[in-house]
Amino acid sequence: MLRTEKWNMTRAIRKCTRASAIATVVLLVIMLTACGREISGQQARDNEMGLLMLADADRQPVPAITGEGLDGGPIGIADFGGKVVVLNAFASWCTPCQQELPVLAAAEKQYPNVQFLGLDVQDNDEAALGFLAAEGATYPVIKDPAGDLLAKFTINPAKGLPVTFFIDEQGRVAGRILGKVTTENLAAAIKSLT
Repeated sequence: MLRTEKWNMTRAIRKCTRASAIATVVLLVIMLTACGREISGQQARDNEMGLLMLADADRQPVPAITGEGLDGGPIGIADFGGKVVVLNAFASWCTPCQQELPVLAAAEKQYPNVQFLGLDVQDNDEAALGFLAAEGATYPVIKDPAGDLLAKFTINPAKGLPVTFFIDEQGRVAGRILGKVTTENLAAAIKSLT
């Protein structure tokens, strides 16, 4: 009996060792593959900021985003044709959205030639209005109760909140910030478009 237990234990150790070796090789291959990809210093900084700006040739027309505004009237991105538009998808219940709103409210005043626009996703109207008013954000907001309008943006791989899209003067999606907007990444995006 003792001999059988010893043999089973030796066999189990060999299996573990073999699995560890395979895992190590897989990890090594992944690391070496990743090291082979080189990105520029600017791309690395943009990635750190959650910012992606598209080359002019890669920009696609903005999806048709229209709906009811938080003020009750009809509103759409096309209403702001010919201007650079910063479209921030948010919800009042979203913690990173709460953290970024002061930055957006300040930027709205700092960049008067840029149209700021909100996309309120899966939110309560009263909560959203109170949320915006608390930080002094006065830009128009389109309601997106089911998240259908946000889903039209194929440049948003995560489909999460917050996400901010940049639309150039020709009405094309020029870039996006995944996650929380900061003063730095917002300024970098706007500077590249104005």
